[in-house]
Amino acid sequence: MFGRSIYVPDNPALIGGSPQAVHEQLWAQGKRRRLQVRGGLAALGLVVGTVLVDVWFGLVAAAVIALADTLYYLRQRMASSVWRKGQRGERRTSTVLRLTLDWRGYRVLQGRNIPGRGQIDHLVIGPTGVLLIDNQAVSPDTDIAAYQDTLFVDERSGAKMAATLRERADAAAAMLADRLGGEVAVEAVAVIHGGHLAKGLVEADGVTLIRLHRLPGWIRRQRIRFSPEQVATIAEAAHRLPISSQAIVVR
Repeated sequence: MFGRSIYVPDNPALIGGSPQAVHEQLWAQGKRRRLQVRGGLAALGLVVGTVLVDVWFGLVAAAVIALADTLYYLRQRMASSVWRKGQRGERRTSTVLRLTLDWRGYRVLQGRNIPGRGQIDHLVIGPTGVLLIDNQAVSPDTDIAAYQDTLFVDERSGAKMAATLRERADAAAAMLADRLGGEVAVEAVAVIHGGHLAKGLVEADGVTLIRLHRLPGWIRRQRIRFSPEQVATIAEAAHRLPISSQAIVVR
């Protein structure tokens, strides 16, 4: 994992000293402590359950506590898996969008490029509008929240990141309008992989930041804006957007 390969380009995230490598080292060092705490909690559940009810109830309580603790840390590991691998999350988001929206009348384009503005990870076109979706993988200890409609990342302003994403969405809207001969609003969305995202969804500085598991339902709950015919027309125009040379997923 941490060596070099003549076949696969070096990934900075997997080199010793990187935040990901340090995180892996600390995680491995904390394994014994996690097991001790899990065992202590399970033992406490066994004693309390036995005293209050009987030994069988105590055993069940101990097993449930141990399982809950295991699932808690498993969820933490899964939430940070994209960041730990040095990825941005395009493949994971692409799979979720394809499985949940394709058959509901939505068109999902992947890996397009806006000249001078950068890459579009995913462009979702459907009855509820047009969304430009970007992926952001952050470290497990990153806090993302909004205060008075202002985005904050670890108590620092996230206005620059939000502005970049809005500009990309506006550029996509301008290109679609040029092809369609009429205005089409494009909403900017960032899927956050890892970190702590307040309530799983933050809306600030004109951008929506959301967890991947909440994205499909959130998209479908927006108000209906386009008929199936309009969706097809917009999707046809969007297909003319150039394909990004750096895209991981193209469709």
